[in-house]
Amino acid sequence: MTALSAPPAAPSAAAESTTKRRPVSRLGLIGYAIVVIEVVVFAVASPGFLDPANLATILTQSAVYAIAAFGLSIVVVTGGEDVVRGGIDLSIGAVLGFSGALVAVLLQAELGLPLALLIGLGATAVIGLVNGLVVVAEIRPLLVTLAMMSIVTSLTIVITNNVKVPVSDAGLVWLRSGHVVGVPAAVVVLLVVFAVAAFATGRTSWGVKNAAVGQNPTAARVAGIDVNRHIVVSYVLAAVLAGIAGVLMTSRLSAALPGIGEQSLIDILLATFLSIAFSRRLVVTITGTLFSAVFVAILTNGFSQLGVPSQWIGITKGVLILLVLAVAAIRERSVKR
Repeated sequence: MTALSAPPAAPSAAAESTTKRRPVSRLGLIGYAIVVIEVVVFAVASPGFLDPANLATILTQSAVYAIAAFGLSIVVVTGGEDVVRGGIDLSIGAVLGFSGALVAVLLQAELGLPLALLIGLGATAVIGLVNGLVVVAEIRPLLVTLAMMSIVTSLTIVITNNVKVPVSDAGLVWLRSGHVVGVPAAVVVLLVVFAVAAFATGRTSWGVKNAAVGQNPTAARVAGIDVNRHIVVSYVLAAVLAGIAGVLMTSRLSAALPGIGEQSLIDILLATFLSIAFSRRLVVTITGTLFSAVFVAILTNGFSQLGVPSQWIGITKGVLILLVLAVAAIRERSVKR
C-alpha cells in the first residue's frame, strides 16, 4: 500500500541528463544531413558537379580555409565562444594574406623555399604572440585582433607595393598540381594538419586544459592551469596555421594577391562557427571545422557552376554566419538556465 500510494520517484540526474542530451545529439546530425542535401542538389542542378576533377578542386579549395579555421577553432575553444568577450581572431585572414605575400617576396629575392617558409611562418608566430600577450593583458580580443588586422593588411601592401607577386618555385608548383598516391598535394597537407590538430585538441591533456580554460577560466586557475599561457599559445598556433594556409593560397593562385586575406576572412569565420552544426554538443570542434570548410567550398563551387553572382554567394554566407551565431546564443542561454 505504501508503495502504491507513494509519489512517483523523481527521475535520476543521469536520466535527466540523457533526456536533455538526446535532442542535442539529433541536432548534431543536422550538419551532415545538410551536406548530403547540398551535394545532391548541386549534382542534379549541375551535370559537371560530380566530375572527379571538380571534386578534387573542391577539396583543394577547402584546404586553405580549413587549415586557417583549425587555428581559429583552437582560439575559440580556449577563449570561450562569446564572440565579444571570448576567443576570436579577426586578424587571421590578414595573416593568411601576409604570409603568402612575404614568402612570395622572399622567393623573388632568391632566398630559397625552406628559408622563405621559415621566415614567413616565423613572422606569423610573432604576430600571434603579440595578439596573445595583449589579450591576456585583459584587452578584448575583438579589438586587439581588429587592430592587428589593420596593421598586417598595411604591412602586406608595403612589402608587395600593392601589386600581384607571381611565384614559380618548384615546391609551390608541386603543392598546386602535385599528387601523393593520386591525392592532390594540398589535400594531403590538409589531412596531415587535421590529424595533428584533432589529436592535440581531443586526445591530449593540453587539449582538455584548453577546453577547461574556455569553459570557466576561474575554475581552471583554481585547478592550477596556467590560463594565460594556454591563451597565448592558442593565438600563436592560430597565426602559424593561417601562415600555412597563406602559403597554400599563394601556391594555388601561382601568385600573392594583396587583399586576398581580407576576402578569405568570411570563409574562415563560417567554417569555424558552422562547425557547431557537426557537433553533438553544439560546440566548435576540429572535426566539425573540417566538414564545415568542405561545406563552404561545395557551396561556393556549386553556386559558381550555376552562374550565381558572387554578391549573392557572399550574402548567403553572411546569413549562414548569423544563423549559426543565433543557434549558439540560444544554446548558451539554455545552458545558463
